[in-house]
Amino acid sequence: MKKTLLLTLIIGAIIKGYCQPQILNPTFPSSVDLFDLFEVSFTMGAAYPNPYDPNDIAIYAIFVSPNDEVYTVNAFYYEDYSFQKVNGYEQATAHQENNCWKIRFTPTYTGNWKFRIIAKDSSGAMAEMPNNGPKNYVFTCTSTENALGFISKANSRFLKRDVVINGQRQFRSFFPVGPNVSWYSCKVDNSSPPYSKPYGIYEYKTYIDSLENNANYMRIFLSQYEYLSLYGPEYTQFDNNGQPVVYFGNTINQKDSAELDFIINYAKEHGVTIMPCIFNYTNFSIEDTPTSWSNNPFNSYLETPCDFFTDLFAFKTTKNLIRYIISRWGYATNIMSWEFFNEVNNMINYDICDRSIEQDIRDWHNKMVGYVTGIDPFHHCITTSIGNTNSPTYIYSILYNYLDFVPHHNYQHIQKAKSKEQFSYILYSKACDAHIDYPSHPFFISEFGFGQGGTSPHYSEKDPFGFDLHNSLWSSTFSTSIGPASFWWWYYLRSKGLFCRYRPILHFCENLPILSATFTPNQTGHVDGHKLVFENNLETYYMINAAEDSIYGWSQDTAFAYQSLRWLTDYVIPNTFIFVTGDNGVFDPLGYVYTKSLSKRPQPSSNSNVIEIQITNQPIGSRYRLTWYDSETGYPFTTNAILYTIVQLNAVGDKVVSFNFPSSIRDLQYQTINNVFGDVVFSLVLDNLPSDSQQ
Repeated sequence: MKKTLLLTLIIGAIIKGYCQPQILNPTFPSSVDLFDLFEVSFTMGAAYPNPYDPNDIAIYAIFVSPNDEVYTVNAFYYEDYSFQKVNGYEQATAHQENNCWKIRFTPTYTGNWKFRIIAKDSSGAMAEMPNNGPKNYVFTCTSTENALGFISKANSRFLKRDVVINGQRQFRSFFPVGPNVSWYSCKVDNSSPPYSKPYGIYEYKTYIDSLENNANYMRIFLSQYEYLSLYGPEYTQFDNNGQPVVYFGNTINQKDSAELDFIINYAKEHGVTIMPCIFNYTNFSIEDTPTSWSNNPFNSYLETPCDFFTDLFAFKTTKNLIRYIISRWGYATNIMSWEFFNEVNNMINYDICDRSIEQDIRDWHNKMVGYVTGIDPFHHCITTSIGNTNSPTYIYSILYNYLDFVPHHNYQHIQKAKSKEQFSYILYSKACDAHIDYPSHPFFISEFGFGQGGTSPHYSEKDPFGFDLHNSLWSSTFSTSIGPASFWWWYYLRSKGLFCRYRPILHFCENLPILSATFTPNQTGHVDGHKLVFENNLETYYMINAAEDSIYGWSQDTAFAYQSLRWLTDYVIPNTFIFVTGDNGVFDPLGYVYTKSLSKRPQPSSNSNVIEIQITNQPIGSRYRLTWYDSETGYPFTTNAILYTIVQLNAVGDKVVSFNFPSSIRDLQYQTINNVFGDVVFSLVLDNLPSDSQQ
């Protein structure tokens, strides 16, 4: 009896040991630079029904820094793909022999690191590597002269970035400057399904090349089924019935994951950060599109799209997807933030669900934020965006408490000509309103664009040189948003060669210090009926901190506001704001929009160059150092001259700092404007040196 029991125990122990997860053949580099990718590759002794579900198999690494800080990073299953361009399109090739598991980590300190790998399966059996010899693997993080680290909130207004500049580690301001590039294109033909030839990574490569040295940011979507999507139908792969392979639940689209690997790495090499958006409200809409509810694999398990926020299966599946995203790409220092949803409020606004779902949306975000916070060792910002609506308050109020910031989207009709509705003012005022309602959270307009209606000329032809884009970017830069508003129509930017419009904002913002949360937005005009009235017709937007020792702004002759230029060139139906271009119009896209021709360029719209900014906290006689910046380069053009301006009382007794718009640009004597956009950027920095020291 005892022998039988002993034999049973021995056999049980053998079986238990045999069934334990096996971590095999780990490979990794012996050293890596600070803020660079440290990657471990290994295989497992068995396959698992769902390698994306930690209840089936959970593998993770525990890293210990040189100063004994602990980081836990989840492993992820990896299938290898390579890409080549064939006849202009992307062609993917799978390499199953290279399939494995990986751990990706970014060391945040120099010195010697330790780590170990642990696996646990559904039975509770555990294994650890190394399983003999020293308790930990080791590698060295080496110093570097220049490196870009992770992005985080600096305060309730702005972001910052951990960087190494010329060997010195520091935090610097980070302003996301760039457009949306949300998906790549596919060839549309009459085959079934119609989307079968993607331009893929090669189109993204073109965009990123265009962004380099012009911008530092782009936003992309991860759920565009016919383009890049981690789940859902894959239109380049078909099953035995000729239908697209559908990735969902226990599968993730590894081909598109490999595309995202390339996009993130290539963007990092070219100085571009990314905000990936995981879900889009259109995935739940009833519209007949490739990305709508009819093609959403959740449709096979849920009664209605609204159940997504409450169903336990949907919640578990979503958590596994997000876990995979953070495991595979959370290492990336050029991920600015995780965006859960694009325009989540449109789940209600577009009658997908009714208002009763508000509480469910709030609870879903609350739980997901808690989940992501627990599995992202580098604490990227977390957000969800709000679509274009006049009354987003009910969504804002239930999301702001949980998220780091809640971006807003804004689109305006190109035909509107009332000066109060010009985009530069609208984008600026949206940020002002958000800061009043939610003063403890940063704000960002992550989409904006120019709409058009009916048979009206498309904005790309109405503004082929991006005049309104230029104005909108500069005005929103000084709205105390985390960065200038992010333009939506990336195809317009490419077709018209307008990525350069971001370059001056990027150059200017790169030289700003980390701005404090006390900065507030201001402008020098007032609303009179349907018009914005600016003193001396100089439309000026600026931001100033509470100490009033730093002021940054942009000023433009109102004759160069986009709608003002359109008044000069298009035929207007009397007593309306409707523009007509054609036989009766005088539209000239090579003339007025770019104003390269002096004959097309407006003259100064007033006889004074004086700009006044009200001051409260600084005494009369305080001196500011004034620097002018070229709006087309972002660089100062007064480096060889020290300019000063003094706080004084104006004609009505207000305390102001008063200075003159540069006569080299706005020449009142000869009634000329001597740059393309009729504008200038400026900074005012308090200078308390004695007057006899001012040289």
